[in-house]
Amino acid sequence: MYNENIILVDWFAFTLHNDFTIDQVKEFLGLLSACKWLDMSGHYGYKQALYSGGIWIMWDGYSYDMGVCVEMSGQGCRQFETSSCKSFAQLFEDVCADEQQFHVTRLDVAYDDVDKEGDGLLDIVKICKCAYTGRYISKFSKSHPEVDCEPDKDGKVTRAHSCYFGSPKSELRIRFYDKSQERGGLGYHWVRCELQLRRDRALAFLKLKDSWGQRFFGVLDNYLRFIVPSKTDSNRRRAPSPVWWEKFMQSVGKITLYTPKGVEYNLTKLERYLFTQCGNSIDTYIQCMGELKFKEMLKHRDSYLNANQQALIDEYKQINDEKLKEYWNKHPWG
Repeated sequence: MYNENIILVDWFAFTLHNDFTIDQVKEFLGLLSACKWLDMSGHYGYKQALYSGGIWIMWDGYSYDMGVCVEMSGQGCRQFETSSCKSFAQLFEDVCADEQQFHVTRLDVAYDDVDKEGDGLLDIVKICKCAYTGRYISKFSKSHPEVDCEPDKDGKVTRAHSCYFGSPKSELRIRFYDKSQERGGLGYHWVRCELQLRRDRALAFLKLKDSWGQRFFGVLDNYLRFIVPSKTDSNRRRAPSPVWWEKFMQSVGKITLYTPKGVEYNLTKLERYLFTQCGNSIDTYIQCMGELKFKEMLKHRDSYLNANQQALIDEYKQINDEKLKEYWNKHPWG
């Protein structure tokens, strides 16, 4: 059963120009009043920083053109999904819309193969064994895979933990590791396959129009393939892939993009954003120009409702229709 398999954002970092104030950065992230921030020392050459649950905002770099850096670790990504009034889809759209103002520096996208009843799709021992014995084709010709495994006295891989393809400094790196082992042994199968993308590769991934599953497997297929070498054909590129790899690569239709439970886009989040972050600006405009002008400007704005916003409208329309129907059933004569 692979119904728990998901794709999620596990790291995201970008920089903004210096004309952003720190409060404006928080507002851009949808986190102006949603988090408690701690004053910290920065890193990567930034002297000052704010930190909240894996999210870093860093500024005051050793050179003026370093701007402001936003970095979310895996924990920070979950914090963002829980606390921000924005979704990752909205944030990515905003960041990609102005490449002069924003610069994506890192994006990690992970596929979690979770199977609480069986062995899942990815076997970390098989993956490390193929890497260890050279049974793969990749575009990482300048670096050998880093394999963390425990071969027995005959050189056979019997225990394995992780396998990395690509240099740590390259713009693309592929990682496989046993997430269950990393968590101290969870008693069920959990292997993660992760793409670490930097700079231009990260931006290019975000700008693709395909589904996240198609993007993920498209990049993976372009850079790596495990093979079963032929004894009669020396051309490795004609060698077939093992069955387990084919099944994994064909699982694109069985996965979902990660959506944390309990933090869906809802009216409470909308109200928090509207009145906490935009309330004063809206009130000022209405007092200056009036409600009619405000409504007119809303109708002629240059943006459209996103999928989450439209879904919220449809949900409340359905609720109101059901309430109206129930009322007329109880009061057929008005």
